[in-house]
Amino acid sequence: MKALTLPDMGFLYCETVSRPNHVAAMQIFDIPTDYQGDYGEDLYQQLMQFTQIEKPFNYKLHTAYSGMMHWQEDENVDLDYHIRRVQLPQPGAREQLIEYVEHSHSNLMDRSRPLWEMHLISGLANNQFAIYLKLHHAFTDGAKANKIILSYLSPQADGPLQAFWSNKGFESKQSEPKIKAGLVDKLKQNSAIISKQVRAIPSIIGLGSKLILQGVNVYKANFPTPFTSPKTPFSVSPKRARRAATSLLPLARIRNIGKIAGTTINDVVVCICDIALHRYLADLDYQLNQPLTAQIPVSLRDPNDITSNNRIAITMVELGHSNATPLTRLMAIKDACDKLKQEASLLSDEVLTSYTLASQGLAVISELLKLDDVLPPVGNVLISNVPGPRKPMYMMGAKMLECFPLSALPPGMSLNITLYSYMDHLNVGLIACRTNLPDLTKISTYIEDAFSELEQVVMNSAIDIVSEQIAQLTQDNGLSNSMQELIGVINDNACSTVTLNTPVPVQKDKQKRIKRQAVKETEQAEDILD
Repeated sequence: MKALTLPDMGFLYCETVSRPNHVAAMQIFDIPTDYQGDYGEDLYQQLMQFTQIEKPFNYKLHTAYSGMMHWQEDENVDLDYHIRRVQLPQPGAREQLIEYVEHSHSNLMDRSRPLWEMHLISGLANNQFAIYLKLHHAFTDGAKANKIILSYLSPQADGPLQAFWSNKGFESKQSEPKIKAGLVDKLKQNSAIISKQVRAIPSIIGLGSKLILQGVNVYKANFPTPFTSPKTPFSVSPKRARRAATSLLPLARIRNIGKIAGTTINDVVVCICDIALHRYLADLDYQLNQPLTAQIPVSLRDPNDITSNNRIAITMVELGHSNATPLTRLMAIKDACDKLKQEASLLSDEVLTSYTLASQGLAVISELLKLDDVLPPVGNVLISNVPGPRKPMYMMGAKMLECFPLSALPPGMSLNITLYSYMDHLNVGLIACRTNLPDLTKISTYIEDAFSELEQVVMNSAIDIVSEQIAQLTQDNGLSNSMQELIGVINDNACSTVTLNTPVPVQKDKQKRIKRQAVKETEQAEDILD
């Protein structure tokens, strides 16, 4: 048997019927038009031939009398239980697929079996096929789940079919010591983990002191203090039933916004989500006096590590004010994320993990004691971004068109937004409490609208700045090749195909001027409020 780590056990101990802790992916495939036969049935029969089940896909949970949890090998894995055939009723609309996924995502996984399921969904319109892959969060985080998904896909249309449960390499080759019955032996086996946590205590105390002082306005930390977020419809503990929704965002155009504004793709994505959430709250006449707070997972995983289950920390970022313009909001989020990275870089992985366990643990206690009406929320929304492949991927000849991540709801919150980059798009998967957010599709639509709004504002700002530079360079009779390219882009109004080859000094100057414009807008907004 193999002992679970503290973060892995946390996802199990904190799981309730109202808040299952599994993650999933909804994949849409395009069946080849010349395919002969029933693709779904053929795929099922082919996958059922992979009867060799490798570690860790044959692990099930074992809980000792001490309360410690371990992974125990299951000698009789029932593949017919884990691989499920589903037939959508006619007409097989996308809404019907989403409805099936919502019901499946609401249900707890069977802890007496290995914690994974693969649903093969036929009957989708337009000759399409879907897969709903469900994995417990104790079993994987987003980065490892991506590796599992890629293990059964192929970059070639005629690539061989693979089954992830028959693939080796997802479990450490080092042999695990046998678990003995004695309590002393159990403590010895966990001494390494305990030692790391003890060594991290001074840094944890330091971070905790900063957050406490920040809470009484004595000190300004780069981590927002938990339980200081504003109340919203999605900042309360969830009920059992789920809502799911999806959006698609063009990756190249998101990247162009970041290049022009001097931000990262993640900054742009968080800003888009923030704009969408504020529009949704405006529909409900919610008046916020402070910014929303987003929980953002940070990967602690080594790039070559595909055996660890969870190597993440949950950090917090303060978003933009409700009255902020899109450009001002983007700059505020960029600054908040930069400060977060600076603070996190000073902390060890053990400290970040302990911070995550402490903050999420307090949120679970608040949820169990039903203190939502008494305490402010620990946060408002979780936003995560997982990078995927840029090239097309296939499964038994069928091309994967889209792959939407559908994650778990954090303690005390009813909304999770996770993004997955695939080919030329960011696939946005939203999961929410059906009771608290019955109209989740509004937010998914507002995310697409927010992208268009932010793009237009950033491009208009860039056009104004570049036009000034062009006028100045024209007077000097010297237009560079890169500036000529930008002129062509502006004349064609083709912001979706912008390729910036501007020399670094000019590009940095433009980014600074965009930021100055955002600062000016902020000052004007503050004058209005005064």
